[in-house]
Amino acid sequence: MLILTGSWMMNARSVPDFSLKRIDGSTFKLGDHMGKKVIVIDFWATWCKPCKKLLKKLNRIYLDYKDYIEVLAISTDDSSAISKVESYIKGKRFSFTVLLDPDSTVTRIFNPSLKIPFTVIVDKEGDIVYSHTGYVPGQEKEIIKKIEKLIHEGK
Repeated sequence: MLILTGSWMMNARSVPDFSLKRIDGSTFKLGDHMGKKVIVIDFWATWCKPCKKLLKKLNRIYLDYKDYIEVLAISTDDSSAISKVESYIKGKRFSFTVLLDPDSTVTRIFNPSLKIPFTVIVDKEGDIVYSHTGYVPGQEKEIIKKIEKLIHEGK
């Protein structure tokens, strides 16, 4: 299920609202979480080794900053791989929210190239303040720096 509200263009700085299913089948609506915490959104898949490395780092960041951030790991695996997503997440005991985008509908809006991992950081005002494609060791330091800056600024 996908719901996008308002008009949104890739050049815009504001994040579009969307709804996706969690791995437990419940619905997550981004708009219900906006304005409360900094939101880190990561697009990934179970077959993507760099994605898995980044997810491990994002879980550590989430545990260290969970009072200030929400991490959304949006799986781009197709619907036939949902059980793999669930098994992988439970096996790693990740604490953040995992969402399913089997048709890559939301992924295409944020990242038309569909290259993953793809990470964005959204401030409390709903503005995208960081985006990055791929993963290189040490990238988590850049993410932490951006999060700490937003926390310090109250954004």
